[in-house]
Amino acid sequence: MSTSPATEPPADAEARARRGPPAWGVVGFLVLLGLFAVVTHLVSTSGPPIAWIENDLERALGEAARDSRRVFLYLYDPDDPVHRRNETEIFKQSWAREPLAKAVCCRVALREGELLRVKYEQKYNFRGEPLFLLLNARGDPVTVPQSGALDERQFYTYIGGPIAGH
Repeated sequence: MSTSPATEPPADAEARARRGPPAWGVVGFLVLLGLFAVVTHLVSTSGPPIAWIENDLERALGEAARDSRRVFLYLYDPDDPVHRRNETEIFKQSWAREPLAKAVCCRVALREGELLRVKYEQKYNFRGEPLFLLLNARGDPVTVPQSGALDERQFYTYIGGPIAGH
């Protein structure tokens, strides 16, 4: 029995319906889904990189005085899981990076038992949990210290306004 190209036997149509969509359709969908995920990640993490001054608050204060800017001080214990969360979930986001580009950013690692840690505990009330603090060029706090991890709204409220309003 011969069939014309426009028609196919009912058995072939049923077999194709059971197989599902063609493989290229599934692959194309997965590629588009992957591209969407990459673009979403790049948009959320875009913005200027944070130019950290590592473990040298005096240098950060000097740069702030020279440039008439404020110092964003981040004190942390490198072994604290909250610090690791801040590094991966806060400081990589555009909503944190953009306001911090206007400040001199200094992060200081403070390990348990170090003499330097005692100094920061006394001066800035560091208690082992990551501490965010905005300072003027003399090293005086211009905001109340904030501990732990902040979400986008908290971070921008805490940092964004005071950095811009010096």
